[in-house]
Amino acid sequence: MAKVLISFIGTGPLVSKGGSIEEKSAREYRTASYHLGEENLGEYSFMAAALCESQQIDKVILIGTVHSMWEEVYRYFQEKNGKPVDEDVYCEIAEHCEHTNSKSELFVPHLKEIEAAVGKDAHLYLIRYGVNEQEINENINIILGLNQLLSTGDELIVDVTHSFRSLPITIMNLLLYLRNVSSRSIKISHIYYGMIEMNKEYGYAPIVDLTKILKLNDWIVGAMAFKQYGNAYQIARLLQAEDSDTSNRLGHFSDVMNLNHLFAFLQETQNLKALMKKDFSSQLPELIVKPVVGDFLKNFQNTDNNPALFQYKLACWQYKHMNYAAALISLQEGILSYACQIAHHDCNDKEERQFVKDRICNDQDFLPYELRGVYFAVTKNRNVVAHALESELSSGKIIDNLRKSLETVGKYIL
Repeated sequence: MAKVLISFIGTGPLVSKGGSIEEKSAREYRTASYHLGEENLGEYSFMAAALCESQQIDKVILIGTVHSMWEEVYRYFQEKNGKPVDEDVYCEIAEHCEHTNSKSELFVPHLKEIEAAVGKDAHLYLIRYGVNEQEINENINIILGLNQLLSTGDELIVDVTHSFRSLPITIMNLLLYLRNVSSRSIKISHIYYGMIEMNKEYGYAPIVDLTKILKLNDWIVGAMAFKQYGNAYQIARLLQAEDSDTSNRLGHFSDVMNLNHLFAFLQETQNLKALMKKDFSSQLPELIVKPVVGDFLKNFQNTDNNPALFQYKLACWQYKHMNYAAALISLQEGILSYACQIAHHDCNDKEERQFVKDRICNDQDFLPYELRGVYFAVTKNRNVVAHALESELSSGKIIDNLRKSLETVGKYIL
């Protein structure tokens, strides 16, 4: 497990120079005194240098364009590490980088020498300017490829201080991939930005930690899971520290949803209504929990004391969100509940429910012919899916029949 720094390299401002090695580059980064919290990290030209020393970095990944100040990276780290600067290497890098543009090939001379100067198991990556869709896509592929340099359990620190302002947005693709997709358990501990522009006012450059942006993404992912699948586990986890009661309630709701436990689900949906009146102490639950829960509950308006209608609307929601097996179960039970209700039987009583089921099977006049036919068709398809039975119908045909069945049943229950 290693502590890995990903940092961007920009071009720096133009300055007037002469003829010596210190004078030949027309570009250099302004030095700044970087402060992380109350700690003064010292005077540095590159945020990467400040972080390498203060964060005990094991591996460095530097990203820049062909026009970035690679010659200054080479010079700075050579001098910082007490090594002589090879003037020929320095000048060749500077001459090449200063005369490149957005159309130049992805090449900088002496990259291996620059990596050796940086040390820290350094890796340099060249990217495009990102001025059109093709270049943006190329940059995304390059940056996502950085995943191959990371190992299971690595800790990642990202510095977005330098280079084009669009690149931090691109690096977010990698961070979101690592958090939400990768199986390598990479810990993203910090996203740092050195506010050099505040140097004039403060007398130093404060380093701000933007890691909370990823926290917002966690809430967004949780909201999407709830909206798409009725799965509130992520939101429940995020709420645990602030409100364990609400967290536990959402977790239990998700358990019932995933079991498709229809009787318990009706009660849990009623319990969710209490969340709409709750005042959360922080803003994110207010902005995310209430809207997604409120939108979900709108699907079940006017279903109080009407199990058949609730089960039917649940089947419609499940069909819309492509949970077809659960929709078949909910629709089958919704028709049975409807039959119980019109025959004045308690649809929550097991024996009475079985009695009505037998009547549907044995009394062809008990239900309208069309509705009785739908019940048998839904039951057959439900059994095919649940018991892995062979069927003459394709999966697509079963889904299409489910859609038609929902339309037919709606004429009776709605």
